[in-house]
Amino acid sequence: MANELSRVEYQSISGISVTLDADTVIKYCTRGNGDITPQEVALFLRTCQAKRLDPLENGEVYLIKYDNAKPAQIVVGKHAYLRRADRNPEYRGKKSGIVIVRDGKVIQKEGYCLYKILNETLIGGWCRVFRRRAGADVDEEFYREVALEEYSSGQANWKVKPATMIEKVAVSQCLRDAFPNDYEGLYSEDEMVAAGTIPAEGYVVSDSGSLPEKALEDSPIDEEQRKSLFRLARKYFSEDTVNDVLKGIIGEFGLSSTKNMTVSVYKQVISRLADTAGHNDAEPPSGSQQ
Repeated sequence: MANELSRVEYQSISGISVTLDADTVIKYCTRGNGDITPQEVALFLRTCQAKRLDPLENGEVYLIKYDNAKPAQIVVGKHAYLRRADRNPEYRGKKSGIVIVRDGKVIQKEGYCLYKILNETLIGGWCRVFRRRAGADVDEEFYREVALEEYSSGQANWKVKPATMIEKVAVSQCLRDAFPNDYEGLYSEDEMVAAGTIPAEGYVVSDSGSLPEKALEDSPIDEEQRKSLFRLARKYFSEDTVNDVLKGIIGEFGLSSTKNMTVSVYKQVISRLADTAGHNDAEPPSGSQQ
């Protein structure tokens, strides 16, 4: 990748000076097990620069790819949407909530509490965003209501907390309607799942920017972990057999190499190496990441 396409420098919307390069994107800003191409990294870098997004600031934005047959997607966390709106001088706040049916009546509630004890049935989400353009005397209102059946996959977080998820979709869409220049081309993971662009079992970045433990387990191992795996194999087996042994064990997990090996599989391979060699010390070797 040419230097002009593999490194950008800019100031984020938070006022932080950001220097972002291709290696940093691959190591810290990607999710999923797909092979990220140089072109996809270049697009991610330019989008971050153009939209002044900082992927290293609490998981504000990241590049996700679960399937090599589909292009990587740039996904923005809900907190990034709200932070961007808060810093826009024309933003005048929002109201949002869920749409439910109770006693045969359709009701819009603020927030996303669904009370089954009251026989409430969730059917959608809504949001109102208020904007006062420069020189205007009154606020302009933008409204978006979304139907649960059009977005819910019934899996992952959509199964566990559908009210929370549909409210987030409504907020994301309404903010994009109200501020198209700020949000054009930026989509939340919930919207991506609903569109079928990424799988429902994908992992949502929390409002704090952290990833669930399972997402960390399913992230690819880094170069140090890969080297540690080979060091451990050489510790247990002779140089003339180590490659065949390691290849056989990796093959048990459907892999032909350590490329794209996840952290969870890495830990299992470590254990299998120890078992095969007749050792009980199944801990990753010193220097590897836990």
